Amino acid sequence: MVPILEARDVTKRFPGVLANDRVSFSLQQGEILAFLGENGAGKSTLMNMIYGLYTQDEGEIEIRGAPVEIEDPNDAIELGIGMVHQHFQLVPVFTVAENIVMGIEPTRFSFSWKTLGLASGVTALLFFVGGIFALSNVGEWLLATLAGAAAVAVLYGLAFLLGTLSRFGFRVYFPVIAVLSFVLFAGLTFALDGSQWNLALILLPIFFAAASYPLVREITTALDRRAASQRIRDLSEQYGLAVDPDALVEDLPVGVQQRVEIIKTLYREAEILILDEPTAVLTPQETEELFEIMRGLVGQGKSIIFISHKLKEVMTIADRVIVLRNGRVVGETTPTESSEEELAEMMVGREVTLIVDKGPASPEDVVLEVTGLSAQDSRGQKVLRGADLFVRAGEVLGVAGVQGNGQTELVEVLTGLRPATAGSARIMGQDVTNATPRTISELGVAHIPEDRQQDGLVLGFPIYDNLILNTYYQPPFAIGPQIQFDTVYEYAGRVSKEFDVRTPSIALPVHNLSGGNQQKVIVAREFSRPIKLLIAAQPTRGLDVGSIEYIHRRLIDKRDEGVAVLLVSVELDEIMALSDRIAVMYEGQIVGTMDTGEVTREELGLLMAGASLEGEPRNGTNGETPDGTVGATPGGAEGGDSVG
Repeated sequence: MVPILEARDVTKRFPGVLANDRVSFSLQQGEILAFLGENGAGKSTLMNMIYGLYTQDEGEIEIRGAPVEIEDPNDAIELGIGMVHQHFQLVPVFTVAENIVMGIEPTRFSFSWKTLGLASGVTALLFFVGGIFALSNVGEWLLATLAGAAAVAVLYGLAFLLGTLSRFGFRVYFPVIAVLSFVLFAGLTFALDGSQWNLALILLPIFFAAASYPLVREITTALDRRAASQRIRDLSEQYGLAVDPDALVEDLPVGVQQRVEIIKTLYREAEILILDEPTAVLTPQETEELFEIMRGLVGQGKSIIFISHKLKEVMTIADRVIVLRNGRVVGETTPTESSEEELAEMMVGREVTLIVDKGPASPEDVVLEVTGLSAQDSRGQKVLRGADLFVRAGEVLGVAGVQGNGQTELVEVLTGLRPATAGSARIMGQDVTNATPRTISELGVAHIPEDRQQDGLVLGFPIYDNLILNTYYQPPFAIGPQIQFDTVYEYAGRVSKEFDVRTPSIALPVHNLSGGNQQKVIVAREFSRPIKLLIAAQPTRGLDVGSIEYIHRRLIDKRDEGVAVLLVSVELDEIMALSDRIAVMYEGQIVGTMDTGEVTREELGLLMAGASLEGEPRNGTNGETPDGTVGATPGGAEGGDSVG
């Protein structure tokens, strides 16, 4: 069988980097082909060439056995290739339908018989009313009324004719209108004064034909919103992608936004879908829904390239797996012929420990204490509802919960990025409620943000600047108002090597780094200064297995050095592997806190869903207080099912 897509010896070079080195692969129709590799292994670069965002330096690409040149995404779309990027390409203030049809909007002729009747009727009425005051008898009034309506009808008919002709394109419209205009101008000229041929008689029709085309197209063409919405509903039903075409994208959960991106490719009749890290921002439930959608698409003949760092997902959904390392294909296998450990070793080039190696914690004094903390989201809705927790030096407190239950807002309040509306937060006994980010940072608080690109980096700045974003004004990087660039360069070079930031130069803008290396820049910056408290939000989101192993080890090292670690993650495996205690968030509250060794995954799942464990309070922190005694359980949201 001829592959629907085949790449042969594809090579791509950037200054100082060989991103892809003679990569070859094939994709069969109705297949899910997974690409695994470390951050920076060349997966996204390869896919960007398939989609036309880059062009290969060497090699060739074939679609259904025929060589093709893909110079831009328009070429890829015409060949039936669609791509869903890791960072969604959507306009938040547009509706679902507007985002999907952008660039290929269905249009309709904006003039109709209803419009003609309305315009003629209004004009006739105005002429009739005017005739009452200006004319002497009823006959003249009626004649004026008919003349006004007729004039509108003639103008409407002319616009209708021009508009209809314009829908055949400029190549048809221009010569036809130029000839008709010439006949009309010539006839008028000879009828009025018998003039002979002149240059204006030739130029005016040509000018009118050329100049009128864009105006006519603008006036007579309208977006056919009804057709767009119906087409989107049909695709939603056909492929099981439930979306509301009229909803604003900014109001949709991340999982639904991803459905919009998939429908956008299907709307353009894509037969090959490239999904670049599609689960990086999804909850476990949304991930499972995505897998069902993928199976449905493949069942209807679509072919999918699935890029991921997550071994379990690849083993679950892929038909074949190709592993890239340092821009080269180092292995090809199937989930039935391999294991997670073997895939991890192929990715990294060494044996990878998938289980976190950590000893028992030795917690000491309380570093962070949160009492009754409340906050609102950007729309004024209360999303943090009296949260209570504490973290001690030398321990990891993991905050588990389904995304959207207040974890993001909790971290933002604790780091000074969002104001609290009630309650308090204390660090080393000092009240930091609504303190500035700089004040909190100077107390020895490190922050790994949930969105590294929005809150953790200045993407246009070089690596060396991003490594000192929170210390650039302090010695040894600055003396008075003057930055000591030699010191900055030496420091940046040293910590880049120490934290394995893979880059040809520390002067490279950080947006040129892979997601994993961007995360390493943040970790290097935050861990390379004295800290008392580490707040890590989704620290391994979108990272490969090697980078995950590295960051997990660094987090445990900090715990063992006596740092208090607050870990927020939607990855339940990560929470259970790293945490000494686990606090579960539901609807903006801490609904339970327990030692990791005393709770099962199933019990955590119940708490995350809003249920309660037998004999435990529905709300609060299990009655535990920072001194280890049993106290009053803080109140919270009412309700909840009791599960025995």
